[in-house]
Order: sequence, then structure tokens, then C-alpha cells
Amino acid sequence: MPLPIHTRYEIVFLSNYSKGPQLSHVNVAKEVHCNISTVKYWLNRWTQPKYFTDSTRSGRPRATTKKQDQRITSLTKEQPFVTAQDIWSGEEW
Repeated sequence: MPLPIHTRYEIVFLSNYSKGPQLSHVNVAKEVHCNISTVKYWLNRWTQPKYFTDSTRSGRPRATTKKQDQRITSLTKEQPFVTAQDIWSGEEW
């Protein structure tokens, strides 16, 4: 499970921020209830020119376009009990 973004910033604040408590890695890990390796990982990410947001991940490409998604949504709002087979058989994609 990914670490929430607010916890990532909390790690940096507790450890590195000049006006923060500047805790050790062990104490930061105890404070935010995570592993020491997780603290080290996010502190390392903080020093790199990346943000704390999760990067895009590779995966299966979308099966439908945004236009098709909008069409499906509008059809299901018009006819709440329409089936997927009804939607796909009646459309020219």
C-alpha cells in the first residue's frame, strides 16, 4: 500500500526541515508508524528533483476512449437497467 502524501511530507518535516524537530530516522519511523527503510526511501526521494507524487505506471492500455466512456455513462443514466451487451451491440465504435 503506498504511503499517503501527507505522511511523506511529515517524514521530511520531522527529519530535515530546519524549523522541525530534526529527529533521527528511527524516531521518525516510530512517529509515523512505518519502517526505517521507508523513511530513508522518502528522504532520498526528497533530495532528488522529483516530487512526492506517484509516477505514472505502465499497464494495460484503456479499452475505451473518453468519448466512448461519456456515451456509456449517458446511456446508463437514460436507461439504468441497460446491459453491457446492449450498449456494445447498438453502437458503432
